Formats: sequence, C-alpha cells, structure tokens
Amino acid sequence: MRTCPDCSCQFDDSTEICPHCEVPLVADAETESAPEDKVDDDLPVEGLVVIETTSDDARVGQLRELLEDSGIPCFLSDELFPSRDIPEETRVFIPKEMARDAKKIIRELVT
Repeated sequence: MRTCPDCSCQFDDSTEICPHCEVPLVADAETESAPEDKVDDDLPVEGLVVIETTSDDARVGQLRELLEDSGIPCFLSDELFPSRDIPEETRVFIPKEMARDAKKIIRELVT
C-alpha cells in the first residue's frame, strides 16, 4: 500500500500520485506516525488528517462551513498549533475515519 503524505489516504502500489492532493505517494513504511500527545486539552492530534491545504481564507471558511454542516468536525492548523507567526497556508484537519465522506462532499462542491 502507498499513502498520501498530505491527506493520509491509502492507495494500491500501482498508484504514484494522490488523485486528491496531487502529491507523490509514499510507501507505508515511509509514512510518519502522528504525535500521540494532545493539543489544547480537547483536540487530539492523533487520528486527524489534512483534507486540504490552502492560502485562500475564503476557501477555508467555505470548507469549514460545508464540512461542519455535514456533521464532519474540522480543525484548522492555527487552532491546533497556535503560533505568533501568521501562516502562509492553512491546513484543514478532520477525523481520519471521515476522510472518505469529506472528500466526496468537497468534490461535489467543485463540480
């Protein structure tokens, strides 16, 4: 199996590029494990995956509203990893087990 380093979706070994994120896939043995600690007491880092990375604030708001209206909780990178610097891009995290549903919802938004 091969895994997308951005969204953590898995694909068979014949797939080289993630069809969602358009980044090269890595062999499962190469993927990094998520930290096992917690952030902000109630937002677990483990079990979350990045569904999209964007620098478009309007897109971030649109994604968040769409996902949460569909019952999919989402967290932004600046909420999970607060810093003093203003990030150039925002990563939108969702629970890993909801990734397939979220991708379907996002694809329907685009079409």
